[in-house]
Amino acid sequence: MKSLTLIFAICWASILSAQQPQFIMPIWFEDAVGNKDTIWVGGDPSASSQNLNPQFGEVAIDSPFDSIFEVRAVHDDDQDWVTSKVIIEHHDSPGQCYLPHSRIMINSKNQPVKISWDTMQLITNYPCNINTFLSPDVYIFVLQHWYEARIIYCMMTRSFIEVDFDYSEYPGIDPSELLNHNFGVEGQGIKNLPGLWFAGRWDAPYCYTLLPTIENKDDAEAPVSITPNPVKNIATIYSSSYQTIEEIKIYNAAGQFLSTYKADDAHYELSLNNYRPGLYFIKVEFDNGKSYCSKIVKE
Repeated sequence: MKSLTLIFAICWASILSAQQPQFIMPIWFEDAVGNKDTIWVGGDPSASSQNLNPQFGEVAIDSPFDSIFEVRAVHDDDQDWVTSKVIIEHHDSPGQCYLPHSRIMINSKNQPVKISWDTMQLITNYPCNINTFLSPDVYIFVLQHWYEARIIYCMMTRSFIEVDFDYSEYPGIDPSELLNHNFGVEGQGIKNLPGLWFAGRWDAPYCYTLLPTIENKDDAEAPVSITPNPVKNIATIYSSSYQTIEEIKIYNAAGQFLSTYKADDAHYELSLNNYRPGLYFIKVEFDNGKSYCSKIVKE
């Protein structure tokens, strides 16, 4: 295995000396025997999604992929598939919300590969990064509803995944329907490598989550119950542990904040009379500092 230290040092130096984009985060990779690699992905209104952005520390890697383990990123609109350790896409989304797509390409002899990230970098601007995800599935572009794709890893609800890129746990999927591309690999010539799209969407609440004070559990163990749900007018929200509810926040299906309701009891009657029919999310905050998120449907 060739040393990735020099490539890493060059890329890290370019990041430190570069203009800071509106949003950037690292993603860490580790193969089954402990080899590690890192890429940085992000977005900025002034960035290009077709060509490298040297002002943001993007540096083209012209050498073949390492024969044992290496990860690189590619702009989603780059027809030449130029690879870099840093990819900053063009986007016009607000603040640190990430909505474009970047391609992450992996060569790993020893699988599965553990892929990890700092969830707090997404949660900082909750709920605008509500649907940040990784996926190899081209169905995210083909289907009318991207969230009906067969393989989606939501990043707000976890801090790592382990992926075996033969996807044997998904029988029947045609490899041509997954992200892959031919690249040069050291000592192996041209090789078809698998990849993942790093992406974000606004248009559905598939990857809804909460600030990590507690984890959502199965309904039977949830700290909150909502009845009725679906609801026509008024839903009663109960704290199953009799914990005092301090505040209830409502978000629409795109994860946009709508309203806050103050409470000071173990139950609260929430009126949805002024809301249009559809899917909403409520975030229940307790007096002990913990919180819980759930879906609610207005008929």
